[in-house]
Amino acid sequence: MARQASAGARTGKILLVGLDYNQLLEKRFAEAGYEVVAVSDGAAAMERARAEALTVAVVVSSGSLINMAETIFNLRDVNGSIEIMLIVDRLGRRVSRFLRQLIEHPIEGTRILTRRQLQKQLHALPQHSPPVARPRNH
Repeated sequence: MARQASAGARTGKILLVGLDYNQLLEKRFAEAGYEVVAVSDGAAAMERARAEALTVAVVVSSGSLINMAETIFNLRDVNGSIEIMLIVDRLGRRVSRFLRQLIEHPIEGTRILTRRQLQKQLHALPQHSPPVARPRNH
C-alpha cells in the first residue's frame, strides 16, 4: 500500500521504504519540499521504482538487513542513478555482524544513517531545500 505526501515546492520524489513510525520521516521530507511516496516493503518499492521517476530512495531498516540489502540491490538495478539511503536504528559497538559488514563494505552509492542522524540533517535544512545524500567512499 502506497501513500503520498507533499508540501510546498517539489524538489524531487522520494521513495520511502519500510516502517516510518508516526510518519516522522515522511513529514520531515515533505517539509523539505519533497514529494514522498511511502511503501511498506521491497516488492512495493520495486513496483513504484519501475513506474515513477524517483530522485532518492530511503530504505528504513525495520527487520532483516539482508532483505533491506536485497531491496537496495534491486532498486539499483532498476535505476542506477537513484540516491539510496539506508536508515538503521543505531550504530555502535553492539550492531549485528551483517550491519557491521555493510558499514565496512557499503553498497556502492548507498549512504548508511541512523534515524537520528537523518532527522537532524532534515531538521537543520531550510524549508524546501533537499538533503544532500552523498555516498560514502572507502
